[in-house]
Amino acid sequence: MVAIVPNRVVEFILLVIMIVTVYYYLRRVDKGLPLPKFRVIPAVLAIEEGVGRSLEVGKPVHFTMGGDGAPLDSSGMSTVIASLGILRHTAKLCAGLAQRLIIHLPSQAYAIPLIEGVTREAYLEAGRPELLQPGDMHYYGWLTAAFSPGVYESFSRDGVGLFIHTGYIITYEFPVLEAAKIHKAMSIGGTPRWTATYIFAIACDYFFIGEEMLAAGAQVSGDPLLTSGLASEEIWKFLALGLLIIGLILTAVGVPFSKIITL
Repeated sequence: MVAIVPNRVVEFILLVIMIVTVYYYLRRVDKGLPLPKFRVIPAVLAIEEGVGRSLEVGKPVHFTMGGDGAPLDSSGMSTVIASLGILRHTAKLCAGLAQRLIIHLPSQAYAIPLIEGVTREAYLEAGRPELLQPGDMHYYGWLTAAFSPGVYESFSRDGVGLFIHTGYIITYEFPVLEAAKIHKAMSIGGTPRWTATYIFAIACDYFFIGEEMLAAGAQVSGDPLLTSGLASEEIWKFLALGLLIIGLILTAVGVPFSKIITL
């Protein structure tokens, strides 16, 4: 028999629900059954518009995950996966139009082979591998203070038509978005980190609001496993909202919901 620790019954039930939802959607993926559809995200549509605009004005597209945007050993891993999906989508668009793409690499050098591999695969899928220029991947070292000046210099030297800045972003990177605006570039950005979302709302033409970036990464990648994971999370989210609403109602009528939830 399974021993349930006192004051953990509700938590155990929620854990079981989470496991069941994950298993349900993984089975749908395994059987090739339809998964929930994503709504249209304006920032995703804007990427194609921005690549075309850059081609018209004769300036390159710039992409970055941020100076510290590739933590492969923390909770930011999901953000990195989403950023790589957006990079792959952008690279395929650029390759298809023979548009130059400049990538500003994060300080985490261990992520560089991953970024290079994703970009190379995108050019191969577009049938234009010869257009990939390794020299257009710029690394500024571990010192994150060198990241912003490096991006500025590239904007001034090469020009910028579209700047995409998505990833595990920290607040001191705001100036690079302002620099893109000064160069009259179209800018698209976002991060799931709520402490930095306001930066993109202020400085970008289009931006991903919180978890929109994770959804965008799954959407453009077409990976059913990523889609199934997001679908599971949505169920958990609605469950949490439902418990919140029930708790407010029961508390309002005098029922001690806080004691029920801690059974």
